[in-house]
Amino acid sequence: MGRRAPLTGDPDVRAALVLAATPGLGSLGIHRLVREMGSPCAVLARPDRVRERIRGGGDPGLADPARGREADRILERCVELGIRVLAIGTPDYPKRLLEATPPPPVLYLRGRMELLEAPAVGIVGSRKATAPGRRTAERIARDLSRAGVAVVSGMALGIDAAAHRGALEGPGGTIAVLGRGPDRAYPVANGALFRQVSEEGLLVSEFPPGTVPRAHHFPRRNLILAALSSAVLVVEAGRRSGALNTVGHAGDMGRDVMAVPGCVEWEQAAGTNRLLRDGAGLVLNARDVLEGASIRRPLPEVGEQGSLLLAEEPRKSGGHGDDPGDRLVALLGERPLPLEELLPRSGLPVSRLLVGLTRLELEGRVLREADGWRVAS
Repeated sequence: MGRRAPLTGDPDVRAALVLAATPGLGSLGIHRLVREMGSPCAVLARPDRVRERIRGGGDPGLADPARGREADRILERCVELGIRVLAIGTPDYPKRLLEATPPPPVLYLRGRMELLEAPAVGIVGSRKATAPGRRTAERIARDLSRAGVAVVSGMALGIDAAAHRGALEGPGGTIAVLGRGPDRAYPVANGALFRQVSEEGLLVSEFPPGTVPRAHHFPRRNLILAALSSAVLVVEAGRRSGALNTVGHAGDMGRDVMAVPGCVEWEQAAGTNRLLRDGAGLVLNARDVLEGASIRRPLPEVGEQGSLLLAEEPRKSGGHGDDPGDRLVALLGERPLPLEELLPRSGLPVSRLLVGLTRLELEGRVLREADGWRVAS
């Protein structure tokens, strides 16, 4: 894929805009027609075939000059804003998006187009994320980006924003998929982040400039997010989190789904813990993500051990007491200790403590019971 995509000079882009504005046709109808006929221009030349696809029949009005004028207005606005436009059925259209059902007929892009060719991982989660959850998302995203992996998210508050910020610290970069036009930030609180991603990362939307956010836009955004990602990681999600919609799309397309474990008492972890129970890959750090997604990228030193998790710290050779896992095990006995007792004794942030306990549990060194953790006998 080239770094620059055609704007007003490509008749297929203009044709796709006209088709996208045709009532009753829909993204799926456009996809099927383009697949059948080869290009948006070829579809536009066959109003009889378009009429057959329209729900309820009727004249598609493809020859209406107002449609063409509106397409030209959109393209002119994109030129003014530096927004590039891609149309389904053209060589530059991202191959990953063809796996979406249905793929968007038109894409509006602002920023580093080459990120669409890079290995990519989606990171999603709660808008009302906890501070540990935001830190975890930012650390994992930063380490993935330092390994050359693009991080895809939805520019929402909470986990999304943290993932974008972390990814901007490495060369892998970040892709923000939007539920509105690519010309204005939403939510407003993410204005500075939006501008930074437009300059250093990539903004992606299927909605033209000037489109305001609507509730029905976000499931479409989540579909694109999942399609652009080789795997999707959920850091925090409640039982009804919108992040689980992205997971559903990922599963439909055969993408790997992973989750970071959380405290069973937190609503923000109810969805992620359920995903783990149902078979999602358990993630403690960026290395787990790369292995789970079968992405072969070496992690830099900081990604291997500098930013993540108690149980991932390098073991020293000074004996039993020098192992951070051993130090945590030493706090436990045969009587289960609840989280509120372990926290002050360990002196660790709750996120590091929970992940350390999970690692030790997987190693068989501790057991988790209803009222806390104890040493495995």
